[in-house]
Amino acid sequence: MRVLLTNDDGPLNDQFSGYIRPFVQVLKRLYPHWELTVCVPHVQKSWIGKAHLAGKKLSAQFLYSKMDSDDNSYLGPFIQPQTAASNSKLPRTVINTEVSHDDIEWILIDGTPASCVNLGLHHLSTEKFDLVVSGPNVGRNTSAAYITSSGTVGAAMEAVIAGNVKSVAVSWAYFDGVKNVSSSLMEMASKRSLQIIDHLYHNWDPRTDFYSINVPLVENLSYETKAVYTSIWDNRWGPIFSGPHIECGPTNDEIEDGSENQMISFEWAPNFKSHTSSKHHTNDDVVDRDIVEDGKISVTGIRSTYLHSVHLNGELPLRAPDKDVSDVSFVITIDPNDYIHGPLKNAITKWIPNAQIVTTLPAKSGGSQRLFHYGDYEDLDMERLASGAESYFANSYIYRKALIRKHYLTQTINHFVAKNPKSILSRAYLESFIIDLDYAEFLDDALDENWELRQELESEQYWWIVKPSMSDKGQGIRVFKTIEDLQAIFDSFDEDDIDDEANVVDSNRIIISQLRHFVIQRYLEKPLLLPSMNNRKFHIRCYISCRGALKVYVYDRMLALFAPSKFETLDHDRYSPTSVDDLACHLTNTCLQSKRAQKELSVVEFDSLNDLTLDDKLRIKQQIHQVAHDIFLAAVQVNSFNFQPLPNAFETFGVDFLVDENLDIKLLEINAYPDFKQTGNDLKDLIDGLFDHAVEKLVLPLLQREESANKTSHSDFVQVLDYSPNDWR
Repeated sequence: MRVLLTNDDGPLNDQFSGYIRPFVQVLKRLYPHWELTVCVPHVQKSWIGKAHLAGKKLSAQFLYSKMDSDDNSYLGPFIQPQTAASNSKLPRTVINTEVSHDDIEWILIDGTPASCVNLGLHHLSTEKFDLVVSGPNVGRNTSAAYITSSGTVGAAMEAVIAGNVKSVAVSWAYFDGVKNVSSSLMEMASKRSLQIIDHLYHNWDPRTDFYSINVPLVENLSYETKAVYTSIWDNRWGPIFSGPHIECGPTNDEIEDGSENQMISFEWAPNFKSHTSSKHHTNDDVVDRDIVEDGKISVTGIRSTYLHSVHLNGELPLRAPDKDVSDVSFVITIDPNDYIHGPLKNAITKWIPNAQIVTTLPAKSGGSQRLFHYGDYEDLDMERLASGAESYFANSYIYRKALIRKHYLTQTINHFVAKNPKSILSRAYLESFIIDLDYAEFLDDALDENWELRQELESEQYWWIVKPSMSDKGQGIRVFKTIEDLQAIFDSFDEDDIDDEANVVDSNRIIISQLRHFVIQRYLEKPLLLPSMNNRKFHIRCYISCRGALKVYVYDRMLALFAPSKFETLDHDRYSPTSVDDLACHLTNTCLQSKRAQKELSVVEFDSLNDLTLDDKLRIKQQIHQVAHDIFLAAVQVNSFNFQPLPNAFETFGVDFLVDENLDIKLLEINAYPDFKQTGNDLKDLIDGLFDHAVEKLVLPLLQREESANKTSHSDFVQVLDYSPNDWR
């Protein structure tokens, strides 16, 4: 995740900016996967709101400080960067040997906090930032009077208005005029601030533009200190200056134009205790001022019009990251270069800071040491996993064919719907049939054994899609209408792999005898098409996670994966069922798209689709939640032999859905060990969030034998099923 940090108190300074150094040090230590860029005003710029210095040419300087420094010392300033950096738009030709690669770079701009954000978002990096953090401000930003004047809050608002980037303003409220507090208190304030920022980022309320956090600097601040959603205290103020004052100088009969001796002046003299409630304030409001005065943390969702998000209320569902799991070793046997290795390791380090991470599975021993193993399916110790022992935990169940094999999935759904005809699966899974086939020449016999399918195909009323049950990445999928088309498809599979005439290999071809089981499914002829994406067909990739036996969670940050070309309505006279080229606009699997640039254009975050309203997206997600509930319930109730969740395991599945023109979803398939790298680098923060949730809400509860943090209605990791084998409801 790429993070831009600014403030309105300026760079390292004991008098004006004493909070930012410990904050940055804790951030880099506990959140190493956050790629941090620091860009702050070169001097204090408080009380300046969201102003820019119109017409002024801004200049940059650079400071460097040590990660382990316990004071505000630094090297510099320099007029150019002193280190190399990837993805930087700045010239970086100077390499200063006195500056270590671990040092913190401070970019200083002789402008306002809002200008620092604008420059940072648009002129410092070649890659887009995911989050802007403004602060921590020296002093609170509670109430309308402070928030509308705050440079800290103004910078956060600038990120939204000028960059459409999520942002958070952080302020630390000191008491009785005592700004300088102990290093241990600043350490805890940093940890709590970052914990809340991380939670808000991964559970962003769609009706909120940015957040304002106020952390009280009280000695009993801890992970137990409550964080509460608040509204802004709607207050009124009075004069903040005194005067007029006229300096009395020596008597002079001649008037000197511009003499300071006789200049009229007004001194800065705000009365911070003269605030009163406005006529709009009611005593029932839970406001930021009162929460901070009570020693709690206030979190206020704000629109870029300075209106707070009235629907956010109550306590934030946060948990301390330092629960005791000291007797657990984490065994990570996936390749260190694997796409998910970083997100997994970072999440473990965040939630279990003292975790011991090893790369080799120890031999069995009779000791009390517990192991959590994350690895490929073939690398897991299935004997230990199957025993249900509390000394071995893993990231996969053993038996889950009921869901991940297409013909088993069809059987599971058909049996469940027969018993539960009102289930959403009755309309969210397209009509499907199963055929067993060893060779193409036996297709007619296979259809005789499935007379319902034969009748459907002979009617030539619908288009159909054939899928090998055990293939993945789009292998062997074809679209057809008639029995003759289907025969031609299977005949083409039985031909040699190499086209003798063209001398090319068809990488989408399969060998029938090695697969045998096929699903014939109604083809969705009227999918949802989005003009902004050139009317290309797409499917939604949703990550659904299971824990123990059995809780099911849906990750609401979903992907939309698009076909490489514009959708074309099927025409039997022009469409060849054996042509891979004709198939291109109908298949959305990015594994079939060879060019990297094409793949990147084909994968976007679902929530970023502009053609769909917030209500449209919510409706689609609610259907996905219902399907997730019913399909996993179906697996344990009607096909428990082929789906056996274990109390000492969790697993994340990649589940694919189509959406029709009426915004109704259709379940496509469920994949074990999904190919996370198809997400790409631009959206890798989505995978960071997934693994962060996985460790917090799946792994930790398994190890601690307790429930995870309470969920909220706007969380992006939503529990949809809590099943007990003895629960017959």
